[in-house]
Amino acid sequence: MPLIPIELRGREWVKFLGYLDSGASYSVFHSDVLRILDLEIKKGRKEFITVGDGSLITVYFHKIPVRFSETEFEADLGFSRQLGIGFHIIGRKDIFERFVICFDEKNRLVEIK
Repeated sequence: MPLIPIELRGREWVKFLGYLDSGASYSVFHSDVLRILDLEIKKGRKEFITVGDGSLITVYFHKIPVRFSETEFEADLGFSRQLGIGFHIIGRKDIFERFVICFDEKNRLVEIK
């Protein structure tokens, strides 16, 4: 599994691992992350997004400072209490758009430029 470190900033930088998912339109983190960053979930922009099994989950989007692959920028990240998997998702919007990402499945490598 391509679990990649990503840092988010609230009062300070905090490192998380996220699943690099080229099939995901958005990056979505578990809502517990907002408590760590000292942010309130409902202050974000509320949207309903479709997940892999076809169901809809409620996601609150916040503009968050991000440090990814040694680059700092602001990204529109989603946070949800309903994310039913054991890891955060790093999707295409604001992340894949900034980098060239190559998956080498044979050698189990991910290259990010």
